Order: sequence, then C-alpha cells, then structure tokens
Amino acid sequence: MLLYNNFAPMGRRKKGYRAPEGLIKRSDSPNWFIKMGPIYKSTKTTDLTKATIILREVQKRLLERQDKAREILGESIPFSKLIARYLDEISPGKRSHKSDLTNSKYPLKYFGDRRIDNLAPKDIYKYQEWRKDQVSSRKGRAVVGATINREVALIRHALKKAVRWGYIDRNPAKSIEGLKETKRTRYITDEEFEAIKNVARSVREAQHLPCILDALYHTAQRSGRIFTLKWPQVDLKERRIRFGEGSDTKKVPDEIWVNQPLFEILSRLKAERSLQKIVGQYVFQKRDGTPYRSIKTTWNKCCRKAGVVNVHIHDIRHKAITDMGKRGYSLQEIAKIAGHSQISTTMRYTHLRAEDTREALESLGRK
Repeated sequence: MLLYNNFAPMGRRKKGYRAPEGLIKRSDSPNWFIKMGPIYKSTKTTDLTKATIILREVQKRLLERQDKAREILGESIPFSKLIARYLDEISPGKRSHKSDLTNSKYPLKYFGDRRIDNLAPKDIYKYQEWRKDQVSSRKGRAVVGATINREVALIRHALKKAVRWGYIDRNPAKSIEGLKETKRTRYITDEEFEAIKNVARSVREAQHLPCILDALYHTAQRSGRIFTLKWPQVDLKERRIRFGEGSDTKKVPDEIWVNQPLFEILSRLKAERSLQKIVGQYVFQKRDGTPYRSIKTTWNKCCRKAGVVNVHIHDIRHKAITDMGKRGYSLQEIAKIAGHSQISTTMRYTHLRAEDTREALESLGRK
C-alpha cells in the first residue's frame, strides 16, 4: 500500500521544464512550490538547487512515514526486527531465554532483513534444508533433527507473536512439519558417574557439583526443577519434596519421596547452611544467593578431566530412569516419577503422593 502514490506530481509539465517532478512555479510568487500528492507548500526560496534539496528532504520524510505506517500495518517489518523485539520482550520471561539466544543465531543469518509478510511455508522448509548440512558437519547427524526443530520452534513462536502484534495476518510456520529426531541412548555407567564427581571434588570452582548431580540422580527430575528447588519445598521430617502442581503438557509429579542418600545430602547442606549462617531460599545457590541456571561449563570441564566423553547433564535423568527399570520397576511406575511423556497418554493422574514414589526412589540408594 502506497500512501502517497509514489509522490506523483499534479498538473501538466511544460516543454523544456528544468525542475524535478514535484516542484512548480506560480505566477503570483517568485519562490518554488512543492506540489506532490496532498502537499502544496512554498519552499520559500527562488533558488532551484535549494528548492530541489528541500524537495528531496520532504520526499525522504514522507518515505520514512510510509515505512512506519507499513510497519504498523504489518507490511514491512524485517525478520531481524521481529526477533529483536521477541528477544527483548518475550524471551526474558522464559526459562529457555539462553537457548533462545542460541536458536535465533542461524535464523537471523538466513532470513536477515527479509520482510516477514513475504514469508511462506516453503521458505521455512528451505531453511530446514539449508541447515541440515551445517548441523551434520558440526555436531553429527544424530542431532540434526533436534537442533533444527528447536530453531524452527523459535521462528514459529516469534511469528505467532507477530500475528498478535499486528505485523502479519497469518503464521507461515504454524503447520511446518518437524524433522525426525534421533533419540539419545547414551547411558552413564556407575564408574563414569563416580569419576565425574571425584574430579568435581578436586576442582575448586566445581565444589557445588557433586551434590547437584546426586540430587538430579536421586530424584530423576529435570534439571530446572532441581536448580530452582527452595528449602520451603523440602520436608526432611516427612521425607518429601513438594514441587507444586504440574502442567497440562508435562505430567510431572507434584511431590516425590526423599530416599536415604538424598536425605543425607539435604540434611548436611541444611546443617552447613545454618552453621555458616548463609542466607538464601534456594537449596543449591551461588554466593550471591541466586539459583544456578546452568552447570554446563563446569560439567563439561569435569567430564573432560575424568575422561568421560559424549555425556550431557540430562543423561543423569536417563541413568536414573534406566536404573529403576533394571531393578524391576514398571514403565508406568517410573513414568509417574519422571513424568515421561512417551506413555503419559496411557495414564492420567492429577496428584502423586510422595509415598507413591518411595519404593522406586529408595532403590537408587541401594547398590
């Protein structure tokens, strides 16, 4: 939509006319006038060069106003500006903010300043193809699907917000099919797990790691739940941890049992906290009292020193789930503890008592 019809001049141009389109002379004034669309104003100068400069400045201002109008109407906002607004207004409130920064890198590189109102589903599919070779060469083919799917998920959510903000009328990424993801099968052995923790105990900046790793293992929960665990949620007398209600999309337990190894860890941490008069509501916290958002850097350093390769922090959860399975507990029992999404459709529950998780979690403390 053009607001000023490309600034088309009004009136007939005389033969041999030297002035650019948009400038006219009137018989009742020696000054040049701008006559362009809805504008009919004097430049207040008789000099054609100066009048032309004024004309170009007016045209520039009108174009800027037109671009702003298009932006408001959702016709010209570039992809880069959409992502900038998304990262500034939406992402900071998400737990995946750090991941959003990473996942936006290549979409920004590919789409750049392309207008989002011109994006179609085929463009998203082309992006997937463009990324396949890059990801497989850098990270291996096993993580191609997962990596690209996370990036497309960010694109989809940003474009969803663009619809809400009035930039576009439809989300071109709404129905994009995800790539097939290869499930990770890496299992951390008991020897590897102990080796990593032993290294952590000898590294000054990793002193906090062993307790966190044990807590991740003996609860079988996702790391985010443990990183943000607060002391009011821990009841050592009743030997339970209360997480609160789960979400509709993730069938996670509201509370779990504290097995003997975890009981000893939490009791020791609480006693040390009291003795050292450390103030803070988080069970695992930094010196400034804030919770850990990630332990990836320290984890990777300890793994390298321990000679353990190809392991992720999330593999600790896999280890716990696998170990409970090895001890004879059914998938349904384990799924109640871990909130495993693969079989959540076959079981519907709303509240899970700590006692329901006791036997299976206690088994992790027995060797």
